[in-house]
Amino acid sequence: MKSYLFAATLSFLPFTAMANQTSTQIVEDFIAAYNSHNVEQMMQYTTENVRWMHVTGTKVEVETSTQQEFAAAMADYFDTLTDANATILKIIDSGNYVSTVEKVTWNNDGEQLSQCSIGNFRIKNGKLAEFWYLPAHACDEAPVSEATEIVEPEIGVLQKTQQ
Repeated sequence: MKSYLFAATLSFLPFTAMANQTSTQIVEDFIAAYNSHNVEQMMQYTTENVRWMHVTGTKVEVETSTQQEFAAAMADYFDTLTDANATILKIIDSGNYVSTVEKVTWNNDGEQLSQCSIGNFRIKNGKLAEFWYLPAHACDEAPVSEATEIVEPEIGVLQKTQQ
């Protein structure tokens, strides 16, 4: 009887550990599952109605709107890019939101290719509920300088200070 109880307790440990993770840890573990090309493990970090979206210009395109659609899309993706790997270059969290700068690398006919993108994730009840990716760009792409007007700060009279 005790061995069954022990086995049942062990089976709940991954869910308990996942529930206690920070938003940043959830995104990091999701990316680690991506790097393992383990779709089933990726699904453990998503809600049933997870939405994967791309921001393009003035539009937000919904790629998938359920866990099943997302799993099928990722399986197809890994069939095409069998060695895709993501590295989180920067990560920022703000409550239930996490933003990343990710570099994805893959091999194409012997040539190592890469691109970067910014991902934004919303965490709900310890799982990814939505994520948006901005358009991909070359990782070493220099920022485009635009002629912008510099607005000087207004200088006012200091009314009162507290010390």
